[in-house]
Amino acid sequence: MTMQNPSVPAPKSTRPAWLNGCLMLFAVLFVLLGIWDLFYGAVFTYIFASARILSPAKLVWLLIILGDCLIYFFLAARLSRQPWLVSVGLLVLVWLILPFALWLLINTTTIRVRNNGYSMMSTLPNGVYLLADREAYLRHQLPQRGDVVIFRMPASSDTANLLIKRVIGLPGEVVTIGQGQVLINSIPLNEPYLAAQAAYRGEWKLGEGQYFVLGDNRNDSRDSHLWGALPSEYIVAKAVWVYWPFANFGKLAAVHFAQ
Repeated sequence: MTMQNPSVPAPKSTRPAWLNGCLMLFAVLFVLLGIWDLFYGAVFTYIFASARILSPAKLVWLLIILGDCLIYFFLAARLSRQPWLVSVGLLVLVWLILPFALWLLINTTTIRVRNNGYSMMSTLPNGVYLLADREAYLRHQLPQRGDVVIFRMPASSDTANLLIKRVIGLPGEVVTIGQGQVLINSIPLNEPYLAAQAAYRGEWKLGEGQYFVLGDNRNDSRDSHLWGALPSEYIVAKAVWVYWPFANFGKLAAVHFAQ
């Protein structure tokens, strides 16, 4: 005669229902945050790759975003089965430590500005938000003709006020404007981006490290034709992307000159 042991009932959870509900709520939150980081990182990967500005510092930026995303997904999957101290440590990492590193990288490699005014119409409508690359002119790279640059006004006490114009003249060149035409060293410059031709005239000789910048909307722009050449040390960044409003989302078109 054989004896069968009665089945032992599974131990019931000792956690109260409200705690299970909180854990479920946090798991959903972490999944949403992970999805947001994944989307955020994908968008900036696309922008950096399309604009060809993917530097080592920006790569670290993207890796931090990816790390945040993976930690959130890990927390969502393991929240109820891992020690609470591990969860707290991971939350400190993604909510305090990594955001500071990300903030530092974002503000040392890029700048976000709002275009206020109509001096760059129709290239940049009033009110659009731009991403500009602070690293564009590092490591002996120089501004090129056609670049849209962010800069501080020379000889101005308002260093926080940034302006947006297009580079027209390069160091050592002679810029002449007359009858609506810009000439560089007496050679006419083809400018397909113009909203209106200049109604003024003049001639400017640029020295070493000096640039001549103009707005695309020539007759509604306070630029080098009024206050002179722009020294290179006042240039902050190169504008590369319009990110808001979404209808204007896209890279600023590069301009290639024949000369």
